[in-house]
Amino acid sequence: MSKDSDAVYCFDCDEGGKYSVEALDKIEKPGVIDYPVINDSVGSLHLFLENANGTSPLTRSVYSFLEYS
Repeated sequence: MSKDSDAVYCFDCDEGGKYSVEALDKIEKPGVIDYPVINDSVGSLHLFLENANGTSPLTRSVYSFLEYS
């Protein structure tokens, strides 16, 4: 939605097409997620966040989601 956010959500979908959305916690810096989102081999997401309407360099934030798996 192109809005700054520091919230982390878990989207879960089963084989029957049912899904749930759960708010987990927050990341260290809010921003609009840019691409690519990288999932590394130790279970961390590397997020590149845009702020200041794209007039500043992207900020990288690392989020580990393993504790929720």
